[in-house]
Amino acid sequence: MTTKDTNQTTDLNPIGMMRAKQVLELVPFGRASLWKFAKNGQFPAPIRVTGGITAWRNADVIAWLEAQSAANDAEV
Repeated sequence: MTTKDTNQTTDLNPIGMMRAKQVLELVPFGRASLWKFAKNGQFPAPIRVTGGITAWRNADVIAWLEAQSAANDAEV
């Protein structure tokens, strides 16, 4: 994770939600992978806000990013 990514994560308020476009700014994969990983449990599932709008809880994304960082640190 780059310094930019780390700063974006620490600036992210755990209270709130974000759409896929915002999530994609924080993760090292694309839109199709985001949905695939969310579907198979490798990434937090989005919440359906209204009929066609889904979003991710900031707290869930932060927890996932921190877990990935900790796993990478443990490998080193």
